[in-house]
Amino acid sequence: MSVYRQASAEGDTEKMKRAMGYTGECAEAAVRYQEKLDEGMKAEAESERRRTKLEQEAAVKKRYEERKRAEEEPDRPREADLVQVSEAAKAALKNKPVEAVEPIDSEPVIYTSAGEVVAGLGEPEPTVSFTA
Repeated sequence: MSVYRQASAEGDTEKMKRAMGYTGECAEAAVRYQEKLDEGMKAEAESERRRTKLEQEAAVKKRYEERKRAEEEPDRPREADLVQVSEAAKAALKNKPVEAVEPIDSEPVIYTSAGEVVAGLGEPEPTVSFTA
């Protein structure tokens, strides 16, 4: 387009026509490339949809097979969280009184990221505030 403007300023109509021809060819090439890009993106999106659908179907089939296998083997423990019930909770379930538990009489402990015990909190540091 800069060639067209320059030719227009000079009054050279032949140069203006050639510049417009080049510009038109570039615009047409851009349209062709855009169409090609759009087709590629559509094909890629379709491929992604098919891949996702196959993965979902495989996951459903796997869950079905696991459930079927679990039903066939009733002795096999099912995957579940383990829970430990304290004696106090067992007694509470039976409505029996529970011995009072003494609170632990110790200082708080701080652990490092390596799991080592750091000295207790000790005395809190004094705070000082100044007002003007």
